[in-house]
Amino acid sequence: MIRMRDIPAYALLLIMLTASIAIGLDWRDLDLGDENSPLRKRLDSGQLLDAGEWGATTFPLLAKEIWDINIHQRGKLPYPLSPYQKKWLGPWLKRWGLSADTIQIVYSADLLSNHKILDIWPMAIMDEFAGQTFGNIIYLRQSYKEKDGNLLVLLSHEIYHVKQYTELGSVAEFGRQYVKGYIAGLFRYDKNPMEVAAYDAEDKFRAWLCQQEGWSCK
Repeated sequence: MIRMRDIPAYALLLIMLTASIAIGLDWRDLDLGDENSPLRKRLDSGQLLDAGEWGATTFPLLAKEIWDINIHQRGKLPYPLSPYQKKWLGPWLKRWGLSADTIQIVYSADLLSNHKILDIWPMAIMDEFAGQTFGNIIYLRQSYKEKDGNLLVLLSHEIYHVKQYTELGSVAEFGRQYVKGYIAGLFRYDKNPMEVAAYDAEDKFRAWLCQQEGWSCK
């Protein structure tokens, strides 16, 4: 729920997120805490930023950043779904129109966090999540565990985001819709339509898994 004292900040944010396009910016340039950042200069000069365009511009940069951090700097490797994971997630991949062979997972990943559109926005686009997905690459904070039901459930959520990426056609378009979803959900992660759909898919997968032979969810 929005507190009354937060309304001026929300109103100012909505006014600022209405008009122009940020082009050719590195995500580090999007920090308004630095008065010399390109984005800060755009805003100060009256070149306002549309929320959808911010997402479309920023998400591809974030996708590159998280790949560089984990693969190039940390030397981690992306892995395919294991045969065990394919066994249980396979029916749902088929339902969602996805191929298991296109999905990659980076375990024990360093996730992005605290990337705010504006300093006055009381929540971050990237926060301390268990996983983050860009395109068909899933980054998970936890390590790989064979025959782990909780991991299967987490993957069902993140794989649904892969479905969303596939349907939207690009990381940029996903970013556009994801950021607009935050505004539509009044800046609440759990009200973002794209997360609502992913959690609904996760709940349905968990309920189905609990009914399968050999599984107990008590």
